[in-house]
Amino acid sequence: MDTLLNLLKLDLGITHNLRDAFFLQLLDGTIKEIERRGIIVDKNSADDQMLVVDYACWVYRKRQENIPLADNIQHRIRNRIIKERIAKQNAIE
Repeated sequence: MDTLLNLLKLDLGITHNLRDAFFLQLLDGTIKEIERRGIIVDKNSADDQMLVVDYACWVYRKRQENIPLADNIQHRIRNRIIKERIAKQNAIE
């Protein structure tokens, strides 16, 4: 989780530790939200780390606005869902 926290803070331009507890909860909630969509998050995968961080950054920046999820994040999530389904299908065959 330290890597995700550091990447999140780097993206947001934050260098202090005052909000770390909040950011850790934000990252945990983001991972759970992604997993509810049927994606298994690998915290050691660079792709998954960036998906989680980008999603968490978007949530943090847009938390007071009522707008849909950014298109680039939606596309990445859809691609991951498709990848998961293909992997499951290949495992069955």
